[in-house]
Amino acid sequence: MTDKNIDTTYILAPQGLSRAKQILPLLPFGRASLWKFSKSGQFPKPVRITGGITAWRNADVLAWLEAQSAANDDEI
Repeated sequence: MTDKNIDTTYILAPQGLSRAKQILPLLPFGRASLWKFSKSGQFPKPVRITGGITAWRNADVLAWLEAQSAANDDEI
């Protein structure tokens, strides 16, 4: 990825689930925007694991990141 705002040193496994604190280092926005974008459909929706625990599917997050990277490459 070429976007300066995305921390590429943090690797996300393609399988499994990750909590917000695990995916935020990969994203060019913060926690509040993560929830706002998830709710509006601009970012993948999380899955509820238990009453108070939600997580995102790693495959969905990685696909979103790839789409953003491709969109940025097309603009150049």
